[in-house]
Formats: sequence, C-alpha cells, structure tokens
Amino acid sequence: MLGELISKVLLMLFGYAMPAFECFKTLETRPDDAHMLRFWCQYWIIVSMVIACESFVSWMPMYGEIKLAFFVYLWYPKTKGSDVVYDSFIRPTVMQYEPNIEQRLEHLRANSGQLIAFYIKNFADKGTAFFMDFLRYVVSERPEAAANSEPQRSSWSSWNPFASRRQEPSPPPSAPPRERRFSGADPDDEPPAIADVFRASLGGGAMNRRPHNNN
Repeated sequence: MLGELISKVLLMLFGYAMPAFECFKTLETRPDDAHMLRFWCQYWIIVSMVIACESFVSWMPMYGEIKLAFFVYLWYPKTKGSDVVYDSFIRPTVMQYEPNIEQRLEHLRANSGQLIAFYIKNFADKGTAFFMDFLRYVVSERPEAAANSEPQRSSWSSWNPFASRRQEPSPPPSAPPRERRFSGADPDDEPPAIADVFRASLGGGAMNRRPHNNN
C-alpha cells in the first residue's frame, strides 16, 4: 500500500508536473524552437495514448513502477525516448490508418450534438421514473405507518397515570408478644409496676416491725 502511494506521488511529480513545467518554459522562452516544441508535443501524444489504453494493461504487476520509468525515459534529456517511440511506433501506425480515423472523428464530431442530447434525454427520463417510483413508495408507506401507530397512540391516550388506583398503605406491624417474667403469671396479665412493688415491700416491713419498748 505504501509502495503504491509512493509510486503515484512520483508519477505525478516526474510524469506530469516536471514535463508540464518544461513545456511551459519552452513555449514562453523559446517559442521559435520548433525541435523542442515537436519534442514536447510527441511526449504528450504518447502520454495520452498510454492513459487511453491504461485500462487494458493496468492489471500487470508493478504497472505503476513501469509507467513511471517509461515516462521518465520519454522526457529525460540523455535518452529523449519521445523521438524514438514516436518515430518508430506512433507515427507509422497513425499515418497508416489516418483516413479512417479522420472519417470516424468527423462523423462523431457531426453527431456529437445529437449524441449528447440523446444521453441527456435518457438520463432525464430514467431520473424522472426513479423519482416517481420513490415518491409512490413513500406515499404508500405513510398510510401503513399511520395505521400501525394508531392503536399504540390510542393505548397511550387511554392510559392516565393519575387515574390509576392508589395503593392503600399497609397496616403497621403488630407488637411482639411480651415475655413472661413470672412463671406462674398469666401472659395476658401485665406485670406490676415497680413503684407498687416498692410500696408493698415497705408497707409489709413496717407491719412486721415490733413496737419499740420504752421500758
């Protein structure tokens, strides 16, 4: 992945940016140099043909690296492969089929307006049909959604949180049974109060005390 990205960056730099800048300098500084103008025209013709045929050969392994090396070979000052490739392959082939190519291009140029109008009309018809189908689908889905939401909405409206029956408070827990402090006492009888027991003990002691003899 990283190698492919680096190849694309190098191809953009050495295959398009630098040749374009050199061609610009030739046009601006040496407009009368026919040899250099011819050289750069040859270069861009070859590049355009490679791009046109790229979909048929891009499956090759290391295609990006081969393409980069080929473009550098075309414009490098010591190799100047554009002259070799153009004079050896491009020019003979195009000159051989130039009449047929020119006739087909003239036919396409004459019918280009009708061809564009046909594609625009076809695209508009398909786009309109698709939009109408989508609109019908949306309209047909809305009644079903409303019908499905109506029972739920009615159940929501019938439920009232304030109309629900209030829960009665639970009675307080009963007191635990009292323990029997005396073995013979009834558990229902309350034990005597401490003050009563204390008075009874004092009273009984006064009655049992002997009278004091003054003699």
